Amino acid sequence: MPQCGETCAHPYPAPAFVRALKVPCARYGEWLEKQAQSCRLRDKREGKPGIEEYRKRIHQAVLASEGRDFYTGEPLEWNRLNHVLPLSGGRKRHLQRGHYPSVDHYTGTSCLDFRLCSALVNHAKGPLSHQQFLELCQKVVSQRQRREAAKRAA
Repeated sequence: MPQCGETCAHPYPAPAFVRALKVPCARYGEWLEKQAQSCRLRDKREGKPGIEEYRKRIHQAVLASEGRDFYTGEPLEWNRLNHVLPLSGGRKRHLQRGHYPSVDHYTGTSCLDFRLCSALVNHAKGPLSHQQFLELCQKVVSQRQRREAAKRAA
């Protein structure tokens, strides 16, 4: 596979932070296509945009991410685009995917507003809106702080 560079003819060339991890432009293009198809399939609106609009919006989200998880700020493992991911295994599969780049429907499946995050975070967020996810995370952190405070007081 040819490496993507300044002379790349691909309509959505792999960003520099992806190329730096030795991910060929063609492999990034395959990942982008798969993500676009998946997002479009989940969009149940009538008259939804064509696949090209999904590619464009996801690629824009990739560029905006600068290679990091939107929610945690941790680097995504773009180099893992070069590897086959496990297709079965349930919970174990999600753990194995870890920081593999994943496309999050930031404001729901009927809007082309995407953010990049790790597969693990996307799985944890599930169908929650951004605000619902933040509220859930805050509850988890608050409960942990209460338990730690109770242990110290005992």
